[in-house]
Amino acid sequence: MSRAERPVLLVGGVPGNTAEEVYQTVAPILGDLAIGLTDGETGLRRMWVFYVFTRTWLNHPDLEVTKRVQSPPPEFPPWIPKELHEWIPVNYDDFPWVAVRQGVAELSPIETLGYPAEAKASYDIFCRLRHEGVIPEGVRFQQSLPFPDDAVRLFAGTAADMAIMVDAYVDVMQRDVAEVCRLIPHDDLVLQWDVNWETIALEYGDHLPGVAPMQFKPHGDAMQRYRHYLLELNAGIPDQVGVGLHLCYGDMHHKHFKDPNDLSTSVNMTNEAVAVSPRSIDFVQMSVPRHRDDDAFFEPLRDLRTDNTTIYAGLIHYTDGVEGSIKRLQAFKRYYDGPAGVSTECGLGRRPADQDLIKLLQIHHDVAAAI
Repeated sequence: MSRAERPVLLVGGVPGNTAEEVYQTVAPILGDLAIGLTDGETGLRRMWVFYVFTRTWLNHPDLEVTKRVQSPPPEFPPWIPKELHEWIPVNYDDFPWVAVRQGVAELSPIETLGYPAEAKASYDIFCRLRHEGVIPEGVRFQQSLPFPDDAVRLFAGTAADMAIMVDAYVDVMQRDVAEVCRLIPHDDLVLQWDVNWETIALEYGDHLPGVAPMQFKPHGDAMQRYRHYLLELNAGIPDQVGVGLHLCYGDMHHKHFKDPNDLSTSVNMTNEAVAVSPRSIDFVQMSVPRHRDDDAFFEPLRDLRTDNTTIYAGLIHYTDGVEGSIKRLQAFKRYYDGPAGVSTECGLGRRPADQDLIKLLQIHHDVAAAI
């Protein structure tokens, strides 16, 4: 195994109220190690695809609400506006759904999802702090974006609705990505695709009757959809921009929807991405549950077919710290000898309040030194 030039990936969300607060916290510990610095996904982006729901689906003139939240959480953090409290569920079964209005075959175009403006505001802070010496030279600005199934499937009640909404999402995301690449210098940017429900569909089947959000079978084949998204969304991204995939298994209330059985799904998805993407895949992040340091879990890595793609093993866990994470790293190293780095399984932003962020960042630092 060779240690990547930038051996740490910050998957996405980081606890903090502002981008500046996040950068000031993370940069002194991981600024020389991270492939990119995320702004922490503050505000409503902290709730990941609920940012898309509240900004886009809830207000789209061609959509109507067909299912409302029955049991919202008893308490809400202060950064969630009061007018949105009625839309926040406590579990997957209770997510709100929208449907395409009768007679609509194609959604009217969406101007933007909002990501370019968020990215530009955070990048301006990033540049100022780099000029002041807080952020070191060499680390890039990282923008994470949800893949189409993730932004749609949770909020659609039928396969037909999902297909129409996905088409509109792909269209606007292509334009949002082009705008982000226009606003931020290509050699200063990392784009990470968050790939959640595509991953679960390929691991456990595209239809789990009675289990939201897998209660219906979407149109087409799960791998076909994944290929389509790679082809459509990576086309046109300049080669100088770093592009990667976070292969996720869900993290609602800091708990996986389902754990991976082993790394075979992640390996298959990586091989497919490298084969079909119209531009290079610079990195892929793979989830490693805390209890998996056995050979059976890591053995599928022998089937990886990549050249220079860095594999970030999501094996860092706060609960067993450096010792447990290095134990998982040793198992990973037995089956993979390419460029490698480490990360947590999912974002850092929705962790229990008793987990100290500085300690978690230091675990990243210490485990990276063991690669």
